[in-house]
Amino acid sequence: MGVSLVEALGDVELKTGQVYRCQVKGRWIELRVLTPNELQPSGRYDESDVMLDPWVEFPLLASGITVAGEFGSLPTPDVPEIAADEDAL
Repeated sequence: MGVSLVEALGDVELKTGQVYRCQVKGRWIELRVLTPNELQPSGRYDESDVMLDPWVEFPLLASGITVAGEFGSLPTPDVPEIAADEDAL
């Protein structure tokens, strides 16, 4: 059963302002302990991932078309026919 990072760090005495580094399964992990005032995005993202332009353009309607909807019940769907040889499944 795996332990979450929050559970694993729950019993550790961490000091504000400290940076902790260790190697886990061949990968280096860095943990920075921040105060609530310092909590902000790290800024380590690729700016090309930010999409500022819309990815789709909807055409403008040349004429205004109004469609009125009505509340009501839908007809029941058709019951599919099951062949006799499929009954044994």
